Amino acid sequence: MDQALQEWASRASDEELDAGPDLEDLGGADAVVAEAGIMAAGPQLPYLLTALANGIDTIPAHQAAPLLAAAAQGLRQPHSAWALADALDVVCTRPGLAARLGNRIVRDLATLAEDALAGDCDAALAQPAIAGLLRLAVAGASPHRLLALLTEITGTEPADALDRLPLLIGIARDHFADTDRLLDVLNTLENQPDLNPETRADASFELALADERAALEAANRTTPGEQLQRALMRFTELDRTHEARLDARAHAAAIQAVLAFADLEHNPTGDSSARQRLIKAADQLNTTAAHLAAWTGRMHQLDWLSARSLTQSAWAKLVTTLNAAQAHLDQPSWYNPADALNDLLEIYLASRSIHAPAKDSSTGLTVLISPAVEAPFVRSQGLLHQLEQALAHDPQFTDHPDAQTLYDAVRQRRQQLSSQAPQQEAVPGKVLEGRPALAALFQSDATGLCSNPDLHQLDRLEQFAHQLTKGYTPTGNARVDRHLETLLDILKTSPAWKPNDCHYFTPLLEHFLRFLYDRFDAQANLYGERTAYLGPARKNADGTVAAWNEKHLQDDFHQHISPLFPPGTVTREKWDVAGGRADVIYTPDPASRFVAEIKWRTTRWKTHEAVERDYLAQAANYTATGPPFALLLVGDASNHSAGYRDIEDSIWIIRHARSATEIPRLIVAGALPTARPTPHSLRVARSSAR
Repeated sequence: MDQALQEWASRASDEELDAGPDLEDLGGADAVVAEAGIMAAGPQLPYLLTALANGIDTIPAHQAAPLLAAAAQGLRQPHSAWALADALDVVCTRPGLAARLGNRIVRDLATLAEDALAGDCDAALAQPAIAGLLRLAVAGASPHRLLALLTEITGTEPADALDRLPLLIGIARDHFADTDRLLDVLNTLENQPDLNPETRADASFELALADERAALEAANRTTPGEQLQRALMRFTELDRTHEARLDARAHAAAIQAVLAFADLEHNPTGDSSARQRLIKAADQLNTTAAHLAAWTGRMHQLDWLSARSLTQSAWAKLVTTLNAAQAHLDQPSWYNPADALNDLLEIYLASRSIHAPAKDSSTGLTVLISPAVEAPFVRSQGLLHQLEQALAHDPQFTDHPDAQTLYDAVRQRRQQLSSQAPQQEAVPGKVLEGRPALAALFQSDATGLCSNPDLHQLDRLEQFAHQLTKGYTPTGNARVDRHLETLLDILKTSPAWKPNDCHYFTPLLEHFLRFLYDRFDAQANLYGERTAYLGPARKNADGTVAAWNEKHLQDDFHQHISPLFPPGTVTREKWDVAGGRADVIYTPDPASRFVAEIKWRTTRWKTHEAVERDYLAQAANYTATGPPFALLLVGDASNHSAGYRDIEDSIWIIRHARSATEIPRLIVAGALPTARPTPHSLRVARSSAR
């Protein structure tokens, strides 16, 4: 049979190679039947299936039966994972063959996947078996066995069995209803520290796509904004921690562009930050798309995954459309109304290419983007007149459903504003022109201000508002300030980073960072007994070593931050917090409680994951009834005879969600070297004995 395959391949044209061999190319049906068992058990299974599929409608029943039986046996006990993947490509693209194999192929693949996940056979077989089940289910087979198998995954299966599995789980959620339990599986995989980083990253990406999809299906404006913020948080974190995840970077840029465009409704002619964010996001998406194309252009792309690529293309088209349309939003009139109006209406078409809502309903992107499109017509009578003229006289727009919908929405909003006009004495936004920080606080109007405010007082308020927006006072140390800004940029990706919690946590983070920078440099005698734990352990009178412990670090940190906040807001060793006792608690408001968990570690740690594995669960649990932000301070009392790592590598933010629907917790971790020798006694560690 090997010789027959070689002879066929040597004389076949490119089209014939793509179509695969017929039974006659392999020596005839009788010859193939004679060697069907050997072919099915080896790497030639895909060729056997192809030849069988090419002749499935003409081969006699007495020859088809043994060939189908051998093919089924080969799929039950494949030679290798790659042979199974190639064989299933044949089955899933040849409906006639799949129909003749019948439901047994679903049962056999499910059994094979279960065995691979349980470690009873080659773990690498799990991914192609599950992918085959998924493709068959999408083509019309029952998905029940597939979904039952996926929902039972615990994350403790062999790592090779879970490779690329989050992608398959995500596609299953795209196609089948009532699959919310799969989000819990993805969340479990994301938080399983023993898995391959790539598998955990795939799970994070699919969870972000789930948030993105929830935003597209939302029926009100608030929900899509919040869900897109959650998706943006995950995509941004994935891009930050995995340099090769260009897909996450592309989605993040697209969401940033949409959110920036939505913000243009509030202040299109004043502060240009939203416009600049939109332009920057569009440029970022264009750059990332080019890198993605260059990176994947020569790689084999699976046809059945093409929908994912089409979705990314649709997002890119939407962002390009938004960027082109934003130039028209702040103009009082248009030189070429038809072109400008067409640019705006293209937004609706582009948004529907990402998600098509049910008939006569507005969801997701539509409710988020529409107000920004409507706003210029609400503000400007001239633009409204141009829209009316286009609807009345221009054939391009007279029967355009989106144009009529836009006009109806604008009329409704103008009527609402007209009914409120007697209560508004000031021109919305005018009094705050040139004061972006105050404008950000009052957002779309200045109705909270008196009609004739003192301009000097407004300038003072602007200074205070700017400081409030920044959230902290610069230290004068460029490295500390830059480090703080970096941490704040990550925290700002959380959808929960809102007043007042962000205003409370920012100064706590500032003083946490200052504490670490100060103690990294400090000698053990900086504050006498209070900071003695930074140096070598002391000996008791009887000569025994009096080791430092967690209490010494906790005392120092508590004394450091207590005077910096209002009396009574900083406490320690408080019971009944998440079912236990919290170390240091900052409670600026009854609804806002922030916990600093203090730990003492005597074993060395090489990676952040080692610290997270030991302490993250407890630190995150203290946020269960409060804001999703906390501190984790680890006293590293391991062996520092060769020195210790730098401070930037010792402070990081951990993102952790205990369920798929929970807003991820952001835990700021800091590892402070303690019980350390004096610098003159440090020696470079030898890699091996001489």
